[in-house]
Amino acid sequence: MRHSCIFAAVSMTTLVLSGCGLEDTGPSAFNPATNVDLTFSTFNLENTEVAPDNLGTTRFWDFYRGIQPAADDADDLQTTGEIRSHIEVFTRATPTDAGNSYDSVRNPLDLMNQVLASGEVTNFQEGKRYISQRIADGVAGTYNSRANGAQIRFTDQSAAIADLPLNDQLWIYPTLDWRYLPDGPEGSDLDNKVYRTIQYVSRSVEEEEQAAQPELVSVLAGSRFDANSFMTLGYSPTEFATADYLSRTYGSIELRQDFIDENTDTLFIKSDESEVIELNRYPGYAQDNNHPDCLRIELDYNMDVVRIFASDGEPARIDDPDSTDEQDTIPNPANCTYQEDADAVTSWSTVAIAKR
Repeated sequence: MRHSCIFAAVSMTTLVLSGCGLEDTGPSAFNPATNVDLTFSTFNLENTEVAPDNLGTTRFWDFYRGIQPAADDADDLQTTGEIRSHIEVFTRATPTDAGNSYDSVRNPLDLMNQVLASGEVTNFQEGKRYISQRIADGVAGTYNSRANGAQIRFTDQSAAIADLPLNDQLWIYPTLDWRYLPDGPEGSDLDNKVYRTIQYVSRSVEEEEQAAQPELVSVLAGSRFDANSFMTLGYSPTEFATADYLSRTYGSIELRQDFIDENTDTLFIKSDESEVIELNRYPGYAQDNNHPDCLRIELDYNMDVVRIFASDGEPARIDDPDSTDEQDTIPNPANCTYQEDADAVTSWSTVAIAKR
């Protein structure tokens, strides 16, 4: 059985409900996930009088603003614009007139994050309370929708009325998972952590309808929280987060965020078929190929600096020269993922971002 309720508005704190409760369908003792079926007035997220900082919780809020050059350098400003335009393809962010921020977004990850924080969905709250109780007991616990065969389905009422393409009307999440591991994953020293996974996958459509669909095909996002700071309402302080977005025609991007150790955001861009950044405007880029297969933009909030790294045709791992075992490999220092600061194509000083 599914339950449906219309959200009258989308806000950071409550995602105001129009008066119907979402009851569960009988969660198990060990995994309380059940079906959740919600109808929203709109999937668009923006700041409102009720929630003036609504956008401050969206995934790219810090990075999108934080890459702004501190100096008025034409090349760096052009590159910043190119990076932002590419992000907008995946997050459907609408830039402000000034272009250094955005005033709305429309994507499944930001919407789900705000729904989870709102505390308005009964089964999601049961899942968080279950994890909180397992933390108190010091015993591992899991909430996993996929394992229970539970479907999470969001419908945009405005898009449905306007008869927009299917994937503008309907967002389905195959996986929502919270996992408390008091002893940490095997082989790690990360004790007493909570891990959350969110997965969105677009719906299949007939070939003649594909071109009309939004660019985003899928999102897979993971977050790690300290169990001592885990909250059942609102946003738990995040230690580390990743989000991998796949599009139909623009390749993919992955954002990795470190909030406690290095305090960095790192964006990886994979777009072998098309140019994202005109890298050859920089003397530090010595290749003819202006759409390398590995592109990394790192924003260091402690130092207020952006660095861009690029490589092409360099595998992520190579044979270990110090091992006789052909299976042993090491990270390839020539791959953009592992290049050092001195290998950057370019870098520039950035504006400071509060609270990062």
